[in-house]
Amino acid sequence: MLDPNALQQLSQLKQDIRADKNLFNGTVRGSQGRFGFVTLDDGREAFLAPTEMARVLPGDRVEVSVTEKKVANGSSKIEVVLDKLLSSTTQKLVGQYVVRGKGHFVAVDMPQLNRWVFIPPKARGKAGAGDYLLCKLTRHPFADGKGQAKILEILGKPSTPGIEHKITCLKHDLPCHWPKEVQQLTDTLAHTPPTGLTGDQQRRDLLDLPFVTIDSASTLDMDDALHAAETESGWRLTVAVADPSASIAANSPIDRAARERANTAYLPGGALTMLPEALSHDTFSLLAEVPRPVLLCHMDVSHSGAIEHYQFEFGLIKSRHKLSYQQVAAYLDQQQNEACPPDCQPLLQCLAACSSALNGFRRQHMLLMEERDDYDIVVDADLHIAEILRQSRNSAQQIVEEAMLATNRSAGELFVKHPNSGIFSTHAGFRPEKLAAIKTTLEADYPELASIDPSQLDGYLELIRALQARPDAATLLAAFRLMLQAGQLSLEPRPHLGLGMHHYATVTSPIRRYNDLHNHRAIRAILAGTKPPALTAEDLVDMQSRIGSTRMASRDLEQWLYCLFMQQHQDKALAGHIFRVTSQGVMVKLDDWGITGFVKLDPKQHKFDELRMTMTRESITYTLNQPVTVKLESIDLDKKRLSFCWAENTVTASTPIESTSTDSTETNSTETDNPKAAS
Repeated sequence: MLDPNALQQLSQLKQDIRADKNLFNGTVRGSQGRFGFVTLDDGREAFLAPTEMARVLPGDRVEVSVTEKKVANGSSKIEVVLDKLLSSTTQKLVGQYVVRGKGHFVAVDMPQLNRWVFIPPKARGKAGAGDYLLCKLTRHPFADGKGQAKILEILGKPSTPGIEHKITCLKHDLPCHWPKEVQQLTDTLAHTPPTGLTGDQQRRDLLDLPFVTIDSASTLDMDDALHAAETESGWRLTVAVADPSASIAANSPIDRAARERANTAYLPGGALTMLPEALSHDTFSLLAEVPRPVLLCHMDVSHSGAIEHYQFEFGLIKSRHKLSYQQVAAYLDQQQNEACPPDCQPLLQCLAACSSALNGFRRQHMLLMEERDDYDIVVDADLHIAEILRQSRNSAQQIVEEAMLATNRSAGELFVKHPNSGIFSTHAGFRPEKLAAIKTTLEADYPELASIDPSQLDGYLELIRALQARPDAATLLAAFRLMLQAGQLSLEPRPHLGLGMHHYATVTSPIRRYNDLHNHRAIRAILAGTKPPALTAEDLVDMQSRIGSTRMASRDLEQWLYCLFMQQHQDKALAGHIFRVTSQGVMVKLDDWGITGFVKLDPKQHKFDELRMTMTRESITYTLNQPVTVKLESIDLDKKRLSFCWAENTVTASTPIESTSTDSTETNSTETDNPKAAS
């Protein structure tokens, strides 16, 4: 046995060794490859080699030894070695049963986690090769990289109808069921519609004012109705927004469930609603000829499109008609009078004129979003893609979009006047690490623009407008869009650079987005002179995380279904355009279906320009937005990836097309109230 002095020396030696290791705490982040990263608590991002990544799972809290190395270009690269597992949140695994010789595994398919985990004989149950499984992690791989799992449930086979939807919801942890207490409260609310009173606040009776809803024909959760009237100086635009806050109390069972979901998840073939369907599709939906409590935003819009004055209040309205985008566009764009009821046609003309003025004002003083085609996925009985309908944007969508943007801009201005009240939707523009590259590119291509500071709203507006005015800058502008950050929710009044707005706060989709529901309560408190409901920064982080998970789940499921859909389109020449350029090849988006696939190019034969997003070989240059023709080369269902190859004689020289867009924020589309996406 060691004497006390020896034990003390050994303890001191261990402390000295740990001190020499340069230890830090952080959180593990996976990747599409075998390697990973650790986001250190001080904000730095460190590389985690494949051998180390095999010992941990995404989300694990770890203690690591940090080493900083100089690389060829003079910058530094941070690498880490795992020292201790502090905690792990991964308890369940979703994947497919794989048998290799005597080894039985679950091939895990989860965000940032793609690996095989061993299933011991006693933990296998009656699963067969190829079955989709829900498993419990029984042994963490930290000790030796060899984790173990136990089968909890056999979810189905690849041929099981709707299995793709089920797996996607599980792997992204999307709530698919309502707690019993939520169901009970929903039944009560569904049979007792909101009255005209909320607390001590009298609602304004506008039942005689003719509102209309304009949405997709299949939409059931209609959360906004429109009315406009001409005035001497322009128009009086009134947007009526469904008011679930009238009946759903903060921190009630329904409110907690809605906050957990954060927003409605729109998946091909159906939606996971933020509120129970009985409420979002009926009780609070602005159905035609049914009185409904609403939040009203009245805006005086000048002939130039400026919002001269706005006013929020709560009221009671009745929509006269449920109109679809197609109906309204047929009437306005194609002069088909029979497309819309005669009694609402003057209103539609008024809304169209007001919308045109608002759009013109934004074009002059702010930034317009990119004009993109929409793609409606139609599914069959197995929830697989039956067809994809390409829809060009029309005047009806512009009417709704401009009305929503104007309302949310007004809400942002209101919250600025009342600090610590609402949630802002913000966009910080370019990613900070890209600013130096942007400046370098401008110095080379447009030196007169290089002195602009695009990190601030005024500078960003100046730069984007200057590039928009130059036809030869369309490709560079498209490349710059790929360097943008994602939009963020904030309790502080920060600008939205992507929209070119000083302040923006969404209030127009309280049935579909929790931050909108919260903002309704904030407006009610402002009007009543009471204290707005409190949210913490942590609440906002959780909300943002859930919104991100929902978005990722939708993309993940769509890509899976796209792979299955493309199996029937072998050997076809398919028209598309270059959507992204990397050092290994180009991503092509198909024009008719909006499906993307990768064309691999030999990096030894091509020169990659990361700043301008081009690949060049001799006389051929591949650029963003360039029209191309491709064929399907292969489908990887495990990784849900499509590989394309050039159709014969598809590209002979660089033929980039001019971008039809004016700006793209690369943010959540519903955040800026793209009416189609929000539907």
